[in-house]
Amino acid sequence: MPKYRYKAIDATGKMNRGTLAAFSEANAEEKLHQKGLTVIHSEPARESPLANFFVSRRVKPRELVEFYYRLSQTLELGLPILSALEENEKIISTPFFRKIIEEIRMSIEAGSSLHESMVHYPRNFEPLDLAIVRLGEESGVLPESLKELAEFIEWKEDIRSTLMRAAIYPSFIVLAIVAVISVWVGYVLPQMANLLTEMGVALPSITQIVLSVSHFVQNYWLWLLGGALISGFLAYLYTKTPAGQIQFHKYMLKIPLFGSILNNIAIARLSHNFATMYKAGMTINNIFEILSDKILGNRYLEQLLTIAFEDIQRGESISDAMEATGGFPTLLLGAIRNGETTGTIDNAFRRLGTYYDKEVKRNVETMINALEPLSIIVLGGIFGLIALSIMLPLYDMISEIQ
Repeated sequence: MPKYRYKAIDATGKMNRGTLAAFSEANAEEKLHQKGLTVIHSEPARESPLANFFVSRRVKPRELVEFYYRLSQTLELGLPILSALEENEKIISTPFFRKIIEEIRMSIEAGSSLHESMVHYPRNFEPLDLAIVRLGEESGVLPESLKELAEFIEWKEDIRSTLMRAAIYPSFIVLAIVAVISVWVGYVLPQMANLLTEMGVALPSITQIVLSVSHFVQNYWLWLLGGALISGFLAYLYTKTPAGQIQFHKYMLKIPLFGSILNNIAIARLSHNFATMYKAGMTINNIFEILSDKILGNRYLEQLLTIAFEDIQRGESISDAMEATGGFPTLLLGAIRNGETTGTIDNAFRRLGTYYDKEVKRNVETMINALEPLSIIVLGGIFGLIALSIMLPLYDMISEIQ
């Protein structure tokens, strides 16, 4: 929200100077008039380019969770939306987020709804957040909607932290392997080979192969690095196209263990989102529009949802339409079909969300347990190959000396 620098006089004729955040110059003059000030001059305030250089422009998910919870509680106590926002504004510790809430409150004072005020901050409020807030306002269940939204964001952060913890060990193993190969193959083995060659010792085949690979990498490392960067950049550009993104996400689902985790995360998001929006009273049309708009985190499954919704609009049931796409698990389809039959589809999706949450954590633990012995085998194989390439010529040299 822009700021305006103003000069104004009060009822006693005293001059007042300052800055005021407003949507327009007319809005600024109106606010000053409400304070009993007569505007003499006002103009947009210019901020230094470095004013917000060190200020974070993103709101952390944990801050959003706390904000939604507190706002839900204060609204349940019967406070008006403006008073609730003002109370929450005092508690927020991040200056940037506090400024956003202040501007949202001012926008509501000017006659906008909470949803209309939040739309101006797409980097901090996702489409799902905005849709649920809008629905909560329109249906009169805003406190419940905000609570559901806070629980959903909390669930997403829990899954993200689980995946981050799972990635630590494999990353450490990869770095260790790269470091070992770089030192032993890039420096130790060539020095040892030169020494043995000068002594007239014939190098075994395994040592010659490792040395050939080492020399090739040392001589052409720049070309190899350039080729890898260009290939990665071209692949990145391809995944940014709609078709490339769909194909890439489809391929990711086929990777052993990791693909199962990604698939279960997407299904869990589908279940949680659907249950939350359906319970809030959103139409099937709006629900599928939101779910197909980068909510699941997998463009291939989102494309299948779009195809399924076209069949639903032609009169098919949700379960039959999703089954026809061939990309959704049988358990999901069976639970949806049962929910449609009994009229408890929101409860069915909620149970599915809970089940797939557990499946994600179980799959992550399985992947970690599988990576530990696999990494030991890979490290042992690499160390064994390096040890053989060094020890075999030494053994030959000792044999000739004897």
